[in-house]
Amino acid sequence: MRNLVVRTRPRTFVTPWTLDSMHRQLENWMDRAFSVSNGEGLERRLTLTPRIDIAETEKGYELTADLPGMRDKDVDISVSNDVLTITGERSFEQESDGRSVHLSERGFGTFKRSFSLPDEVDQDQIQARLKNGVLAIFLPKTEEEAPTSRQIKVKTS
Repeated sequence: MRNLVVRTRPRTFVTPWTLDSMHRQLENWMDRAFSVSNGEGLERRLTLTPRIDIAETEKGYELTADLPGMRDKDVDISVSNDVLTITGERSFEQESDGRSVHLSERGFGTFKRSFSLPDEVDQDQIQARLKNGVLAIFLPKTEEEAPTSRQIKVKTS
């Protein structure tokens, strides 16, 4: 009987930690590759897109948007042709005390989000409030009229 020798290559595993490390290295490389002379990276030059949730209740729709650090004068809300549009701008406040920014992950810039409104929204009664960095817009539903029924008399000629 022959001795059988099985040779296998050592296994290499790609673990989530390895992938995370590779992702961080790639991000660091991209940040260095695309940074400009004043320390402003590529990410800051991209458009700001706030996170938005929309929920429906019996009385209407509730739209909430995360707008940390923004004031009411930084946000504009309008309705035109059954479309609700939210625009705003968060300015980059560059410190002038001699510090140079090495990392900035907070978003800055302008944004514009538009949403088609359902027919049942009473556009004249829309209300908005900005508190603690959260924009809340209430879009009330129109009052439904009670269905009326009546009998139609059929005439003979």
